[in-house]
Amino acid sequence: MLIYLKEENDEEFGEIEREDEMNFLLKDIITIKEGQNILYLKRNYWKILSNQFKLDYGRTMSIDGIKIAEKQAFIINNCELKEINKYKKGRIEFESKEDWMKKTNLFVDVENGNNNITNFAKFGLSVVNLHDKSFINEIQSAYQYTEIGKVSLKFSKQNLENLKLTDEFKNDVIDAINSKNPRERFKKITKEYGQFIPTEIILGGKVYFNDTDIIGEKSSKFYSFNYIRLLGGKHPDDENFDEKNWIESLKNYQNWECIEFKNPLNIFHLLFDDLRKQAFKSIGKRILYTSTENCDYYLNESGRHKNFELKNIPQNILEIIHDEESDCDIFATVVDTNANSKKVFFNCQILRKPNTKPSIIIHGIQKSFQKRRYNLKIKMMIIGYDKDFNFILPDTISVELIKNVYDPQNLLEFYSIPLKQKLNSMVTNGIPFFGIPVLSNLDSSNKSIIIGHNFCNTLSSNDFNIDVYSYCLKKKRYDKLPHFVFCTIIISDYPTSNFYASLPFNFKFLRNPFIDLNTSNISPKCVSLYLSKNNNYNPIFLSQKINQIKIKYLNCKCKRTCFVCKNKKVKISRNESDIECIVFD
Repeated sequence: MLIYLKEENDEEFGEIEREDEMNFLLKDIITIKEGQNILYLKRNYWKILSNQFKLDYGRTMSIDGIKIAEKQAFIINNCELKEINKYKKGRIEFESKEDWMKKTNLFVDVENGNNNITNFAKFGLSVVNLHDKSFINEIQSAYQYTEIGKVSLKFSKQNLENLKLTDEFKNDVIDAINSKNPRERFKKITKEYGQFIPTEIILGGKVYFNDTDIIGEKSSKFYSFNYIRLLGGKHPDDENFDEKNWIESLKNYQNWECIEFKNPLNIFHLLFDDLRKQAFKSIGKRILYTSTENCDYYLNESGRHKNFELKNIPQNILEIIHDEESDCDIFATVVDTNANSKKVFFNCQILRKPNTKPSIIIHGIQKSFQKRRYNLKIKMMIIGYDKDFNFILPDTISVELIKNVYDPQNLLEFYSIPLKQKLNSMVTNGIPFFGIPVLSNLDSSNKSIIIGHNFCNTLSSNDFNIDVYSYCLKKKRYDKLPHFVFCTIIISDYPTSNFYASLPFNFKFLRNPFIDLNTSNISPKCVSLYLSKNNNYNPIFLSQKINQIKIKYLNCKCKRTCFVCKNKKVKISRNESDIECIVFD
């Protein structure tokens, strides 16, 4: 592409933008020197290179190398072109499958904390048979390489005026936002427009040699040659490598290729802020992070709680939790690792004070108080909007999250929260649902209170409720519910690798109803109680052990004066089939 130049001062020229060319006559920009009419033109080299290598097209990592998208999402109006002329020799090896995917897709100097590139690599690996022998051999391989970096092309997200959305991409995004199934529409957009755009690209040449000291003689289906892979430059296929001739061929820019990508951005990150927010909100929330942590709980006083802080969460996840746009919530469940512990169970609640890091409140509930030390495992899930648009990853768990604020004028011991969702059809269709109370403060008025809940079919016009109830461990009685928010979590989509079951309870003489899990896995399960009939049951709590889930009832010392003891008297019996436990792992 040629740009007209207009002389402003001696030997100084200004560029005439394409949109301004119509405002000039040719005679206005011609310079007359020594009787000659001279027209000064400038060749826009970055534009030539951008067009040649489709630098404003999205890309996707794959087992066969980087793939360029079919459709163009952006137009680059300007970028920084820098000559580097860098000669480098080195050795490349792979630490993991993700590391192999990054490096073979030309992301070489990647910091460990760059989660964007790791997620791009995971998506590329999702279509690979990770147990294929030839693929495993590739992970264990190593290569020597020689690299000639000629130029770098660079643009930044902050300089968005140099990027322009194509009308087709913009319209496709808007249509996806307004569609009935935005998630699937955005997956289609990613397939057509690519997953990311690198904001810096190195052009030149690179040649790989098998590191025979490490791997010996082997074959590879991932490279074009037996002992060599060539990026850029010219070299006869049937001759020994001649570095001098190869370097000479790189003096011609038409022989260059992309030899390294840096600092990629998801194509949706480059949308204008309003459109980007609409996009990730239309896709909905998902589980952004899951972790299982050990917790030592010393119960040395009746009613005393354990405040479990989120100390081991990665920094990027903590930032997401505090990011208002992500609108994050936390779910937690706990299990006692000692299967032989008796007459104790544990309850989880979330404490989320304004402008502070959330924590998990754990209460140990004993039939009669004894000082004990317990080794617990806590499973936590961070749920929120996916601002990084990683919804296409194969392990994505999509979530619908419903918040109900309990703040009535007259505080109650038992309250039913209306729920619009049809729980019976969710159970039938294998859609798990759970809940947890979230407190905004913890003080003397509520620090000894546990909040229990169950999901219930009222059988009135097929309506559904969440029954919530509170018990004070100090007073040993049902007490007024504190102010809290109840979060209902519906797992709307999950991988087949996750376990889901809706299980009935077993009964034995003189024992509370129970479910044997038949597993040695000590990771806590997500569990919830569903009552298909409202029979005024006595409040039910669930006790989760490694291999068993039990129903627990609490004795109330109110002398039959509280609402619960007057109205909720029925306990589950062997002859009833209207109660089941939802289990998800």
